[in-house]
Amino acid sequence: MTNHEKIQKIIGTLSHISDDNVEIFESLLADKDATIFNLKNEISWLKQQIKLGQQKRFGQSTEKSESLQLPLIFNEEAETDSAPEESTETIKYTRRKVKTRGRQLDTSKLLRERHVHDLSESEKICVCGCQLEKIGEDISEQIDHIREQIKVIEHVQPKYTCRRCETIKSEKKPESPFPKCMASARLITDVVIKKYEHHLPLYRQSKIFAGQGLAIPDNTLGNWVMGAAEVLSPLQDALYQQFLNTRIIQADETPVTVLKPHKKGYLWAYHSYDPKNRFILFEFNLSREGGNPDRVLKNFNGLLQTDGYSGYNNLRKNPEVTHFGCWDHARRKFIDVVKINGNNKSGKAGEMLVHIGALYQIEKDIKGFSVLDRALARQEKSKPLLDLIFRKIEKIHAPPQSALGKAITYCLNQKPYLCRYINYGEIEISNCWIENQIRPFAVGRRNWLFVGNEKSANKSALLYSLIQTCKLNQVDPRQYLEYVLNQAHKIRRKEVEPTSLLPQFINKSLFI
Repeated sequence: MTNHEKIQKIIGTLSHISDDNVEIFESLLADKDATIFNLKNEISWLKQQIKLGQQKRFGQSTEKSESLQLPLIFNEEAETDSAPEESTETIKYTRRKVKTRGRQLDTSKLLRERHVHDLSESEKICVCGCQLEKIGEDISEQIDHIREQIKVIEHVQPKYTCRRCETIKSEKKPESPFPKCMASARLITDVVIKKYEHHLPLYRQSKIFAGQGLAIPDNTLGNWVMGAAEVLSPLQDALYQQFLNTRIIQADETPVTVLKPHKKGYLWAYHSYDPKNRFILFEFNLSREGGNPDRVLKNFNGLLQTDGYSGYNNLRKNPEVTHFGCWDHARRKFIDVVKINGNNKSGKAGEMLVHIGALYQIEKDIKGFSVLDRALARQEKSKPLLDLIFRKIEKIHAPPQSALGKAITYCLNQKPYLCRYINYGEIEISNCWIENQIRPFAVGRRNWLFVGNEKSANKSALLYSLIQTCKLNQVDPRQYLEYVLNQAHKIRRKEVEPTSLLPQFINKSLFI
């Protein structure tokens, strides 16, 4: 007998209590039952968040299915709703142990300095009196490091005068990247590369310079970096214009702390992976409002891939934009469920991960296919699997606030966008490419922790954009930045078109 039934029995024995009082008691009981139910759900949710937080902080961060020991096999048996019977199989085999060499470094591209360690002339005579003949030589390699040098270049301008005309004439010296800067384009490039590619904060670079005999305050280094971004700002405008010339874009955002004002801002990232115009554009903004991507992509007409963030909703409604979802984000939510439950892979989340893993296996198998062949293969292999996944997801009943409930809700809300990729061979199954482009920024953020203000953050975003776009187009970022910094005055005088200096379009022979 439940507590409610016991209380009802007690109330029934009290004949002197009126019907109105009985209704009041029943209402109070119902309220308490609802409160207890809600509190139990809240406690369960908080326990899940604690487990998930502990896993993220102390557990493995990898999302690979191998780390969860999930099979990536999809066959006809997987299409049934019942769980397959477990079976064990013992496999025995022998293999030849491959002997690995001790040295695997490729030194073919390094400068070489030949040191010959030869016998003296007297040692080339044998004890019998005969002259020794050279029959060969042994060569061994040793890798050496030449310490960086900081030097001063004196630009001397001899002056000539005409005594009769009283005029003075001299040759012009090379222009600096920007006025009143003692640093050459090469030195500025070195500071920029170390900060934005190698994630070395400016105060550490200042200490390194001091150890080399030159005291450069870190605020001076900061002025050089910001000055470089300022003179290259026309390249940022040229990157914005490329949204009119590309058809495929991935978008994402990541938080970053701003010192003035002290709050959380966001670095927005837009990645074009059109083979003929591949670039990455970073833009900083103090808010995460949907108006940011709406403004940047207001004239974009093509295929857009994002996660499920609601800030992209206006773009999803835009008839000129075809929107796609990200299976990485969907899979990640099921991975969290498995981790919360102690890596229990036998539940519903583990089953979903097996099927999602099969989708990724199909993508791996068709990686080298043409755009048309990829779409046909997806129609044949991925579509039945997607139908199965969502058929099973719709049968799962979980509290909406639980980790599993959130995973289910995400998939159902994103269903049309998660399934659309199978019709477009040029689209990826996820937007992991843009996450890979954001990763260098995230690594650097751990070193320098915050940005000073919105203006400096956007200048830094430009330098990140140029460096990452160089990598996407197999352009050496150091050689590129040194070259374009030396072109800064031509850009200002409009003697060169900024678009022609973008990493995806620049003539590499100019600086290689």
